[in-house]
Amino acid sequence: MIRAATLPSECFFGRNPGVFGGNFRAKATGTVIFFFKEITVKNPAMPLARGNPRYPLDRLTSLIAAARADMVAAEAEAEKAEADIAAIEPHPHAHGQTAGGDCHYAGLQPGHRLALAGLLARPWRLSLVKLEVAKLEHKLDYLLKTFPSVLESGGGVLAEEGATALTERGEAVADKFAHKPMLGIGLVWHRFGFNHRDRIAWVGAFAYRGGLSQLVDGTASVDRDTALGDALTATVKTYAALLAPLGERELHARAARRDAQRQASWSSVPEAYREQGPWRDRAPTKGQRHMMQRIEAARGLPMIEIGSRGDSSEWIADAGGNPRFQPSTEEQR
Repeated sequence: MIRAATLPSECFFGRNPGVFGGNFRAKATGTVIFFFKEITVKNPAMPLARGNPRYPLDRLTSLIAAARADMVAAEAEAEKAEADIAAIEPHPHAHGQTAGGDCHYAGLQPGHRLALAGLLARPWRLSLVKLEVAKLEHKLDYLLKTFPSVLESGGGVLAEEGATALTERGEAVADKFAHKPMLGIGLVWHRFGFNHRDRIAWVGAFAYRGGLSQLVDGTASVDRDTALGDALTATVKTYAALLAPLGERELHARAARRDAQRQASWSSVPEAYREQGPWRDRAPTKGQRHMMQRIEAARGLPMIEIGSRGDSSEWIADAGGNPRFQPSTEEQR
């Protein structure tokens, strides 16, 4: 409902206005008109709580409970998926390639294959002590690096014992992977229980700073007649929680050394080529794009687009390089 009211203008101007003649321009004074609108609210934006005044709180509590139930269900599904993946047996070559790669890092050669099998088939205590003594004598940081010298000192006897051991364990004496010699050496380890899934703990065992023989001696399933290879396998499985973090640190340290070597190699290139070489105008490499993605992911930012290979190189350098090898905040303190 709308109604108009005419109020005395002296309430505002202090004197009586003249009579309004219908022409606003002709008169300096006029009648002040107010419009009042009576509004009846039928549907308020915030309805009054009906019934239990705690209803909103109860509703929120039920939503939180439902969300937690969904989280539990999702975690259960994820655990089941991980278990299903773990149940899939890796390809046999995965075991050989992983162990073979570590043997290559430690300096083993293709000709060590039969002697390695012979050493792994011998009782563990004397063999392992000999390896640990060689590690101390040569001041090595990784037990597997002592294998080449110990194998070579064993002569042909170890090779003969190795041929017998491989036959007993169902492996051909002749290396059927002669075109991939390190794969053949890696599969020797697989015959003594090495598994691709345990690779990080195996690295941790060889990087263990204490006496590995003490860990082996404390493994329940190992006795004095257990073969070295079998004893190492049982120890790795028993102490996986202890050895896996050591393996992670060892592998990270290797990768950091490789990265430092690449940086040093690039720094040795003549400055004129690094700063003005024709490579700078080419498209970014796949490795550069991958590195930039890692850097931006570490920053929590979306991937950016850099024009040329030279610009990408400078951008990566300005960002500090591979974030994997940048010291953490705790390490900087």
